[in-house]
Amino acid sequence: MAKNKSKAVHAIKIKHNAPFSQKIKKKEQKGQKQRRVGGFRSLANFDVSRIKNKEKRIQILERKQNEQKKTKKMERKEKDANPDREKLGPLTIDDKREIDENFVFDEDDQEELQNEELIDEFQNYFQEGQDPKIIITTSERPSRQLFDFLKDVKDVFGPETHYWPRKQFSLKEIQEYSINKGYTELLVFREHRKEVSQLIYVHLPAGPTYKFKLTNYTPCDEIHHHGRFTDHNPELILNQFNTKVGRRVGRGLAALFPSKPQFRGRRVVTFHNQRDFIFFRHHRYMFQEEGQKVALQELGPRFTLQLKQLKMGLFNDDGEIEFEARDDYYVKRTAAFL
Repeated sequence: MAKNKSKAVHAIKIKHNAPFSQKIKKKEQKGQKQRRVGGFRSLANFDVSRIKNKEKRIQILERKQNEQKKTKKMERKEKDANPDREKLGPLTIDDKREIDENFVFDEDDQEELQNEELIDEFQNYFQEGQDPKIIITTSERPSRQLFDFLKDVKDVFGPETHYWPRKQFSLKEIQEYSINKGYTELLVFREHRKEVSQLIYVHLPAGPTYKFKLTNYTPCDEIHHHGRFTDHNPELILNQFNTKVGRRVGRGLAALFPSKPQFRGRRVVTFHNQRDFIFFRHHRYMFQEEGQKVALQELGPRFTLQLKQLKMGLFNDDGEIEFEARDDYYVKRTAAFL
């Protein structure tokens, strides 16, 4: 009689699908740790729309919303526990600006820089109080739009501002004529496709020469409720010209206006530098409620300047270039030089 041979029985492992709630707890990237909130891993950065099953998607969404409520509740408790904690506002691009170290002066250089400014090209204006005498001209064959711009700008600088028709004269000839007639500032406005696009500013008789890109021009007539300004000398405000180049630009812009403002006119001209964009604004102010509040009326015009080149000497001289905005300077939005 044959013996029954027993066959070996092997256990078969049964694979169970892990619950979906465990799958979403997996790390999105290898080695990345997830923050735990309320005893389970955070779903704050989990994209619920990836879940195809509607019921599971609703469950996970409710869980994510509950987690967000707990997080806000914890933040409220922390604020109530520390009422004197400093409130931080939103971080802007201007707060993140990175100024090149080559253009920043230290506190130790402050005294040396002030001594240099006592004998620079603008000493007649700042030390002796010499008022500017400005001559304005244009590019060849100016358009009507450029003349409209000159009408708005000419009266801003003061009564000692004169227009010289360009005709066939070269800038070198106009520059020599201006020096012989005792002018202190030469402004040349250029246009591109019948829009004002560039300002060349030459401080006479020895320089320096500034080249600005001019954009965002708004005429006086297009400003809502704009006012009419008088012939009083305006007050001048220069904001955030903090570097070596910035101070050179600020001193040049200040030399365009009379050194002694007439406060009775209540006119104020502002050059505000923000991330190397210089915003020009022109207002009249009036004090209210015994000096506690100030009402402003914009007079216009508006425009924006951006420094492209700063050179020592006159326009046609081979002077040293102190600053030139190269293409690689403003790759970062946070880069600043003024």
